[in-house]
Amino acid sequence: MPIRHLICFVLGALFYLGGPVRAEIMLTELGQAGIAILDIKHANDGSNRLFLAGQRGLIRIYRNGEILEQPFLDIAGLVNSGANEQGLLSIAFPPGRGPKSHFYVYYTGADDATYISRYRITADPNVADPLSEERILRVGQPFENHNGGRLEFGPDGFLYLGYGDGGGANDPENNAQNTGTLLGKIIRIDVESGETPYSIPTDNPFVGDSAIRDEIWAVGVRNPWRIAFDRQTGDLFIADVGQSAREEINVQPAASSGGENYGWPAMEGNLCNGDCSGFVAPVWEYDHQQGCSITGGHIYRGSVYPDLNGAYLYGDFCSRTIWSLRQVSGEWQNQEVATAPVGITTFGEDEAGNLYAGLFGGLYLISDGEPQAAFPISGKISGNWINSELNDQGLNIMAGRRDDGSLFVFLAWYTYLNGEAFWIVGNADYPAGASEITVPMLRLEGIDFFQANTSANRIPIGSLTLKAQACDQIQVDYEFGDLGSGTVNLEPLLDIEGAECQ
Repeated sequence: MPIRHLICFVLGALFYLGGPVRAEIMLTELGQAGIAILDIKHANDGSNRLFLAGQRGLIRIYRNGEILEQPFLDIAGLVNSGANEQGLLSIAFPPGRGPKSHFYVYYTGADDATYISRYRITADPNVADPLSEERILRVGQPFENHNGGRLEFGPDGFLYLGYGDGGGANDPENNAQNTGTLLGKIIRIDVESGETPYSIPTDNPFVGDSAIRDEIWAVGVRNPWRIAFDRQTGDLFIADVGQSAREEINVQPAASSGGENYGWPAMEGNLCNGDCSGFVAPVWEYDHQQGCSITGGHIYRGSVYPDLNGAYLYGDFCSRTIWSLRQVSGEWQNQEVATAPVGITTFGEDEAGNLYAGLFGGLYLISDGEPQAAFPISGKISGNWINSELNDQGLNIMAGRRDDGSLFVFLAWYTYLNGEAFWIVGNADYPAGASEITVPMLRLEGIDFFQANTSANRIPIGSLTLKAQACDQIQVDYEFGDLGSGTVNLEPLLDIEGAECQ
């Protein structure tokens, strides 16, 4: 269940003021991986590693400024990468913050079918067991192109994957509109339920309809390259490669209950061939004078380059152009921001929300200039903080110094579950100069926050990672078990004119 109504202090009607995206971004090469990088992911385990999935079946790790020589996983013997759009296409780690014991990959097998498989990690967190494969889902592919495919865990903890239509020009088998196949669809399955090989979320939009596969979440895509969730809002961005005229970006709001039909093959971008009633139009498209194959990206939610905040950065493989797309006052605005030196194969983000690009074998950091220095945790952040976009989420913080000189932070959230109000509290020490701290959190059950009882009915509920980005900007990553997990950006409840960060 998502967190809601998280603060019961006075909530004012505030609004978010985002800075404009600069005219250009910078691509800084971090290293050559020796593989064609088709996916970039992190494990959300505090290690700050990036995992680079290579087309021919190798996954390498970028850690502490270098690409490790030893592969994280080598399944080249299983992967068919003979055609341009086949190979090891994606990697994903299960949701939740902390060490991982397994992960998932999506690849084209020797039989030309595509597989979702689970692999185990050995006692060495930098090495996976190539013999531990558990195949989750196999889908036959009639052609060598349009394998689509990026694995993404949503904010709900379920696994999403965008399947291409199976290939061939103009979807010759009409797979994208055929609800008896997973081709040309976005699927949503539960691979972490413990059921073999997976379970179907009960709220999938077509559950119970015998004419439609239960796994289907959305219909009518051609070759979604790539899909990504906005870590702040939960909106799903779907970049769909066009046929001969249009490349498009579809956005599924976080509040969607699924079931959208994005129109392919009747629709290519906003072009319609026949009856297009009931189809969902893209939020953005471009023609083939500007490129020929879209590479979907991510919304920037990091703190190092604040001018990029809220921008969806994506590119085109053919023209090597990178654009910034953002919604301003309800309107989508697009801006060209860079030209890559070679074709753009994928984008990815790290644990802090910074963005990266895969340019064939090269890993590149995306920035807009000099990084903003980290803001240290101190008494300046003490007070009440809220999420001004949602107007119902917030946190009370007290940062201080004990008599022995040690520094501590105390956190308190007031929240609801099934109509019951309760407190979630926690405290932890931190070193001087730190801008990030992870705090174990406790639920106060059956007692009031202001009662003197300090031990009874305090139930561990998870952890919260506080990231001080400025004295008036804090990012919170929370992992609260049944209450849900996610990221919330906060700002001070009180703003005194003429004063700096009370």
